[in-house]
Amino acid sequence: MWYKEDYRRIFMDMHLDDSQPEEYLSKLDIDHFVGTLKEANVNNVVVKAKSHVGLHYWPSKYGRMHEGLKRRGLDYVGEMIKKCKENDISVVVYFSQIYDNYAYEQHPAWRIVNSEGTTSRENNTRYGLVCPNNLEYRAYVREILQELVATYDFGGMFLDMPFWPGTCYCPACRERYWKETGTYIPRREDWNDPQWVDFANRRQAWLEEFVAESTRAIKEVKSAVSVEHNFAAVGCGWIHGDTENLLESCDYAGGDYYGGYLEQTFMCKYYNNVTPNKPFVYITSRCDPNLYAHTVSRCEEDLYIHAMNALVHNGAFSVCDAMNPNGTINTEVYHDAIGPVFRNSCDYEQYVSGDMIADVSIWYNTNLKANDNFIQSPFAIARVLQEYNMLYDVVGSKNLKDIKTEVLAINGAYSITDEEMDAIEAYVRRGGKVFITGKLGHKHFEELLGIKELKGSEYGYTYLNPTEAGKGLFESFNASSPYPIERRAIECTLKEEATILATLTYPYTKAGDKEFSAIHSNPPGIHTEMPAVMEKQVGEGKILWVVTPLELAYAHYCKKAVFSLINSLVENKKIESNAPAFVELTHWHKEDKDYVGIINQQTVSPVYPIDAITITLPFACKDVKLKTPSEQLIHVEYEDGKTIICLPKLHMFHLVEISY
Repeated sequence: MWYKEDYRRIFMDMHLDDSQPEEYLSKLDIDHFVGTLKEANVNNVVVKAKSHVGLHYWPSKYGRMHEGLKRRGLDYVGEMIKKCKENDISVVVYFSQIYDNYAYEQHPAWRIVNSEGTTSRENNTRYGLVCPNNLEYRAYVREILQELVATYDFGGMFLDMPFWPGTCYCPACRERYWKETGTYIPRREDWNDPQWVDFANRRQAWLEEFVAESTRAIKEVKSAVSVEHNFAAVGCGWIHGDTENLLESCDYAGGDYYGGYLEQTFMCKYYNNVTPNKPFVYITSRCDPNLYAHTVSRCEEDLYIHAMNALVHNGAFSVCDAMNPNGTINTEVYHDAIGPVFRNSCDYEQYVSGDMIADVSIWYNTNLKANDNFIQSPFAIARVLQEYNMLYDVVGSKNLKDIKTEVLAINGAYSITDEEMDAIEAYVRRGGKVFITGKLGHKHFEELLGIKELKGSEYGYTYLNPTEAGKGLFESFNASSPYPIERRAIECTLKEEATILATLTYPYTKAGDKEFSAIHSNPPGIHTEMPAVMEKQVGEGKILWVVTPLELAYAHYCKKAVFSLINSLVENKKIESNAPAFVELTHWHKEDKDYVGIINQQTVSPVYPIDAITITLPFACKDVKLKTPSEQLIHVEYEDGKTIICLPKLHMFHLVEISY
């Protein structure tokens, strides 16, 4: 398939209206555009066919063509495909779903209706939203997709916006829910109400059905055309309805993100594990920090960090550029930034697509995402592990049966299925260690931990008071100054023996009480014997449970305690390093060699070079080579059976090749 070799991509964003056809797209020059891509070493481009505006960029027999193109007699889709093929640039055709202003205006019955009975453009937004449950709309999507695939020869399709923008109460949704349940759609969000939970699950299933139909429409005409539904909303809450199951309708995972390097690292690790095929694709904007900043471009260093961060995780990097309304592009950014980045990154493509090596797997659970820390908690764990140079991976539900790391971190999981629970238990019983915080997500965890009488605390502020067994893991915390977290705890009693590493302490008073001990804060005052942190042997492995999401406290000593708890479960670290917190280390095995990627992820430019970074491997290596150009030589020492790699000065990126 085309995508297996195309790591350097451009995603041309052009959601353009045609209210001024004499101006909009009047200066679009396809020869110049494709020539610019070629010069910048781009090997794939996303070509818009149908944007959020709903207008077509080719002469379709459905809907309406963009008036600016129509007046010029310009088939943008066809001409782009032709010109790109002449320049050995593969093409992905873009299609917007659900966000479709033209369909919204022409077919009022298709519109998404909110709980107040209004539709999107009645609320002064620019976006016309139509419902994926409407069967006429589904037929409209099918007809257009099949027309595109039958008319043109291209490699893949990118189907955007496959999510619920909000809860919908349109006639199609209400009728469907009534047919399936015999009752009305609930109006109040209440996760303790089984009917609301059922509705949330049905929304997810309806969305999965919709994207599957779109994929099927494409594959029926040309099975070789790859399909990518934008998977970015999997990082959003329950309202959008996106889960890992969406990938069953994709050939590979891909999505656009704008939240910085930690977010990228986290999602790239996750995508690498859940994608049906590799490489996945990570997309971010040319505009800094996102597409709303149309005239501000990212600098070369920023783009390079993003490109290498995707590549070392086995991902392609796509720059989402923004075309000017008149059809011109910012040629300078291709010459000054994108081109140099892609000419540099292409040298390392031969070394990637190996098997990632890590000490800890963080499970990102996408089942319902009803809690407010569904992704915040996994992010927080990732931040701590990166700061302390512990190699970590991010896995999905599909990976639970094959976890290879010593530790599995489960944080912010609202709901765990029986199948997932079975896989987790099997992992523990064969020697794995689980680090779980807050809500347990499945009743069987109570049996494994030997606890009972679970209930939520009445206190919104919680302290963890280290015991004698746990005091070594909570540096600077003790009975008078216990670990603080502004979260509720889960209270329980023990049925079986376990190691208690900390007990619960509460403030003198509850938040909201008229009486208080200190006007600004909630100092600890009520000590209990209830478990706060406990460790339980299960089979050959163990479970370490913290009764509150302690990872959401971001003070230095709090993060150090989180790391100490996780580190206590790791017996054989894959790598040790003195690299600063903003340096990302990745480790992978390919063929008969290991590789270590080192990325300087400073968030300011110019990026300051870092000297004297060492990496220690727990075994003696046969040979160590630096694959990045450097005026300095790599220095290697051997001590007590270990290999100590002393890196030359790190500017942006180093790649180390290790032979056994």
